Amino acid sequence: MSPRTRIGCTLYEMLRGNLVRAVPAPRESPRRRGASTCRYAVAALVVCLGLPLSGCYWPRSSTLPVPRLAHPAFDTATAGLQPPFRFAVFGDQKGLAQSGEWDALLRDLRSLDPPPAFLLDTGDIVENGVYRDQFVRLEQILSVVSDLPYLLAVGNHEIDDDDETAKGHVVEFLGGVIGRDAFRVDQLYYLKTVGSLRLLMLDSNDLVYPERGACTGRYPAGDRGARQLRWLVDELAAPWDGHTVVALHHTLILSATKHEDHARCLWNGAYAAHGDRTLPEILIDGGVDLVLTGHTHTYEVIRVSRGGRAMLSVNVSGRSGGSRRARPVSDPMRAFAARGWDMSGWEGVSQGALMPSGSLVNQFGLVTLTADGELECVIHHVDDPRPRPCHP
Repeated sequence: MSPRTRIGCTLYEMLRGNLVRAVPAPRESPRRRGASTCRYAVAALVVCLGLPLSGCYWPRSSTLPVPRLAHPAFDTATAGLQPPFRFAVFGDQKGLAQSGEWDALLRDLRSLDPPPAFLLDTGDIVENGVYRDQFVRLEQILSVVSDLPYLLAVGNHEIDDDDETAKGHVVEFLGGVIGRDAFRVDQLYYLKTVGSLRLLMLDSNDLVYPERGACTGRYPAGDRGARQLRWLVDELAAPWDGHTVVALHHTLILSATKHEDHARCLWNGAYAAHGDRTLPEILIDGGVDLVLTGHTHTYEVIRVSRGGRAMLSVNVSGRSGGSRRARPVSDPMRAFAARGWDMSGWEGVSQGALMPSGSLVNQFGLVTLTADGELECVIHHVDDPRPRPCHP
């Protein structure tokens, strides 16, 4: 962080009454540097207006130890749980922490009757996981729902460009809830089963960034991405009499333009070790019914079909506008192919729920496993009690 940047952040925190001790900033990754330069160029204006600025409104110090989340251990809390039950999904809420919108979302979840059996977050839980104080603040935010088990599909912000220290902080914070044998610094992907529901929580950071060999589909021998894909293929091949849900931070397909390069990478990369199949082909061929994603700060639902099977991709990740806004697509198969998604072998693509053109609001998804074993999904907008079907 440059001296000018540090001054801008420090002034902002002073004005917010939230000054923390400055510490040397971690190495900034190339993929963040361009966005950071532009953001910090307007730091003084943002400070004067009193608006939240990413990198300033989360504490940037490590004066406190990482707390251990006080939520119940997932395996113990869900042992013996059978349908009907439901769980809530949301993600990318760290950018809404300063405005109180994350708190409002959690209050809406807390008021549901019956409450969700557990919470699933698709990642970006702090601004930068290198700083331990950010987890102290995160614990305070999540205290609204401290009685509910909490699962995480890790995002890019909490592990700060593959930083081992940041990963250690995430594991320290959540390991007791997720399970320290299942959730480790060297393996941030894991499996959970709840009744007849199988949950596969992936670390898409290992799969999406080209500097790690991703997008080509041909990883170096022993690479974490290759190991995770081998694990995923093996888990999906295991006999399972029920529904399968996969959660990962980066989305596979979207109508918005923000982060579309990451989505095309995950969609198009064919893996030689697994029959030259792509990740979405591996998922749908393996019987996955629902994919939960984030990363784009919008919401959108897309159904894809192949080999007589259908799979729903649900992105519920905060709110934003501009290039992040999901847009109606009249002919998705043709439109996505024109933008670089390889649609060969896919039988159909259709849009379901998507962000409206009016005022932007925050939202979460609610997934229900019904008494007769059906998997249902609806979208809830904050402060609006009316659920909307994910894909009518």
